[in-house]
Amino acid sequence: MNRYPALIDGDKGAYGVTFPDLPGIVAMGSTIEEAMTDAEEALSDCAIEASKDGSVLRPPTAMENGAAPLGHTLVSVPLVTLAG
Repeated sequence: MNRYPALIDGDKGAYGVTFPDLPGIVAMGSTIEEAMTDAEEALSDCAIEASKDGSVLRPPTAMENGAAPLGHTLVSVPLVTLAG
């Protein structure tokens, strides 16, 4: 399973998640748990759309090579796909 580095930022009640490897893919939630769940769904949706277009997602950067800017937290989000 691929795991993509993601950055969480925000304040209590409003969190956002971005993927440095996949510009434009974002998620949000009122709690960190909610934001992480939304991030997994956004990543999965991105993979589905890429597959429909005949393209491939950029491979994830290794977590040990990631960095979090001030005010952000670096996490990894699994790419969960359903085998069809």
